[in-house]
Amino acid sequence: MGGFTSYRLQRLSDNNCWSLFRNCAFVDGNSSGYPRLEEIGKEIVKKLKGLPLAAKAVGSLLYSKVDEEEWKDILRSEIWELTPDKNSILPALRLSYKHLPPHLKQCFAFCAVFHKDYVFERDNLVQIWMALGFVQPQGSKRLEDIGNTYFDDLLSRSFFQPYKGNYVMHDAIHDLAQYITIDDCHRLEDDKRLNNRNKIRHLSFSCDNSMLTSFEAFYSFKRLRTLLLLRGYKSSITSVPDDLFMKLRYLRVLDLYRRGIKEVPHSIGNLKQLRYLGLSSTEIKTLPSSVSKLYNLQMLKLKNCSSLRELPQGITNLLNLHHLEANTRLIANLAGIGRLTCLQELEEFAVQKDRGYKIAELKDMMQLRGRLCITGLEKVASGEEANEAELNTKEHLSLLEFAWEDSRNIGLHEQCLDERVLEGLRPHRGLKEMKIIGYAGADFPSWLASPLSSLKTIQLSNCIRCLGLPPLGQLPFLKKLEIRGADEVIQISREFSGNGATKGFPSLNELVLDDMPKLEEWLFADGDQLFPRLTELDVIDCPKLKALPRLPSTLTRLRISEAGLGVLPKLWDSKQPSSLSSLHIDNYPNLTSLQQGLLSHPLSALKDLKINNCEGLLSLPLECFRHFTSLESLHICKCPMLVPSTALKDGLLPGSLEDVRVGFCYQLINPLLDELRNLAFLTHLEIANCPDLYYFPLEGLPDTLKFLSILDCANLQHLPPQLWKLSSLVTLIISNCPRIPHLPSEGLPRGLHELYIKACPSLKETCELGREDWAKVAHIAKVEIDEDIMSE
Repeated sequence: MGGFTSYRLQRLSDNNCWSLFRNCAFVDGNSSGYPRLEEIGKEIVKKLKGLPLAAKAVGSLLYSKVDEEEWKDILRSEIWELTPDKNSILPALRLSYKHLPPHLKQCFAFCAVFHKDYVFERDNLVQIWMALGFVQPQGSKRLEDIGNTYFDDLLSRSFFQPYKGNYVMHDAIHDLAQYITIDDCHRLEDDKRLNNRNKIRHLSFSCDNSMLTSFEAFYSFKRLRTLLLLRGYKSSITSVPDDLFMKLRYLRVLDLYRRGIKEVPHSIGNLKQLRYLGLSSTEIKTLPSSVSKLYNLQMLKLKNCSSLRELPQGITNLLNLHHLEANTRLIANLAGIGRLTCLQELEEFAVQKDRGYKIAELKDMMQLRGRLCITGLEKVASGEEANEAELNTKEHLSLLEFAWEDSRNIGLHEQCLDERVLEGLRPHRGLKEMKIIGYAGADFPSWLASPLSSLKTIQLSNCIRCLGLPPLGQLPFLKKLEIRGADEVIQISREFSGNGATKGFPSLNELVLDDMPKLEEWLFADGDQLFPRLTELDVIDCPKLKALPRLPSTLTRLRISEAGLGVLPKLWDSKQPSSLSSLHIDNYPNLTSLQQGLLSHPLSALKDLKINNCEGLLSLPLECFRHFTSLESLHICKCPMLVPSTALKDGLLPGSLEDVRVGFCYQLINPLLDELRNLAFLTHLEIANCPDLYYFPLEGLPDTLKFLSILDCANLQHLPPQLWKLSSLVTLIISNCPRIPHLPSEGLPRGLHELYIKACPSLKETCELGREDWAKVAHIAKVEIDEDIMSE
């Protein structure tokens, strides 16, 4: 029974061990109401020897149990008297295993077939348990759901531990599994002596990438139920012998995870008991037609099989198939996929006009769940044909995507047909997410609003003929709404906000309006309080839109780009503190002043402000930016008419700023440079496209700067004279400043790590080896001039 790996477990103090045990054993870790159980628990903890894994395992075993006798049974167990000498199995782990119900014992013990440090994918392991018959039916419950409760039970008892979105098993737990399944599970690479190979039911083989996989080694395990090729998928390999599946007739689980496998023998059709077939990441080009005879198959895994060109049409004979994992294109080419009525995932169904590919194939696929994208809807001939899919009966689907071809010709016939088809695709009422892409109808279907009251996300994209928007504001749980490419919408009416008992988008967090070139107005009363929970708003490419509704104080991010608004939107209540932390204004030609709307309020939470390409902008907020006391990043570019308020003598910028970038703002640059020295936290400064900049102020730059970029300042004649004092400066970029004759006479900061000079001919010349500025750059780790690396 030897051969287990030794391991060292870190020990806790008695107090810490008790705390860990208590958190696992009592609901919310609170034992104050059970003084007697506390006494017994502390006695149990003494037997745990300060081992955290043991404390978690035994504590979880007793979780929420309040019967004193159950606790005493654990304390008095004879297992504590066993020593972990020969097999290194901790008594606490044996005890935890002993109290598992039989179905969990079976599922846990099977995990011994995997090597130590194996990373378990929950769904995959549950599917293997199902294939082996370990998961027992419970009425109408889905086997996958039952298997997941098994996994959760083992997880809560610390038999598994979370790891990067998946799970691992502690070495000590793995040793326990191996100890109790010594005659049932075997890993071939362990090279143990086996007295009776006919007893082994579950076999795996892991190897290094350099080792050869020899299938002949498996032949003597004639009663195998499981054969797994695990670690070392790039290893050398011989072809799969044709007689392998003649000898291993009882296999239920077969996973051949080897990159080198290029062909599967026809004899695989002999595996009549096979439930799970894994061929992912192999190089097979075809599947033998005999696969279609594996009538008990539940799981077929063909992920990352880049050489596989098609699936045998006979796969639709596998009526017990629950999971088919393969390239979407391969599945879309299967005629008659509607026969697979047990199939649970179908990411995309591509409608075609040929028999076997029509949308009616979806009719009996009642087990579909998760996401379903239906493409090619322009090929559906009528609303009645669309209705044949009976999507309203697919109660397990959470996301539906309807997609029409973008490049088709659209006339009145296509417009009316799209409306009838979409009306016929009514989904079930519990749907959580919907996407409608390329729809050419003028109106949206009657079912899109209140009947789908569970919707949380809606995306309407390229609905280029729709004339109005449905009353989505009455959906009580809608959190995210994206409307993109609504070319013909001229007006957002008040109906959009809802006309039922629920209205105004009560739960909406994110709203995107994008590419609505004809949108001119959004009708709302000045007192309307829409979007009470809105946190993110994007209004993009709506060049004719004149005004937005008032916004709630909950808004944290606002982006307005290519809009026709003359002023920024207002807040509902100017007395309510605003949560706005990020404001981006871009390509806003009608905006002339920032003294109205949002920026007229003291936005104390604002951290990030970007104003770009607003060529008509004349004035900043009345108080400039100084009342934005949390502002860290300020970017202003291509606002050539912008000047600070004439009423201010100083105080243009708040002292919280860390990142300032200014470009193409000719009248703003000098007042701004004068302000840079209140800025105690400034680390990043970029000045670009300022032809009116000739000199820097003598004391213009704070010594906190780490990054300084001076770009396209055609008339700048000198770099900042105090540049050498910037002790924190790491990176300096000077580009297209041709009138700078040389570096400052005092040199550059000693801590400068990177210097980039481009399109500055005089500087380039003076910095060459042996010239006057060479000594000033010699200490810098990386110097790059006109993309030539001088030193690195």
